[in-house]
Amino acid sequence: MAFDAAACTAAPSASAVRTSILIDAVAEPCPAWAAENPDRALALLFVAPRACAAVDVLAAL
Repeated sequence: MAFDAAACTAAPSASAVRTSILIDAVAEPCPAWAAENPDRALALLFVAPRACAAVDVLAAL
């Protein structure tokens, strides 16, 4: 039997939680971490923007 002939059903996702809810639940980035990892901090704040101390640290760099 060909591999595409098998009857397959998509497995349900492990969690039915929307991505936006997960992003909103993330804690604010630590300012010290933001200073040590500015590229990652910018990427995180691009995906989940928020006003926090990490933004001030990044603006001062």
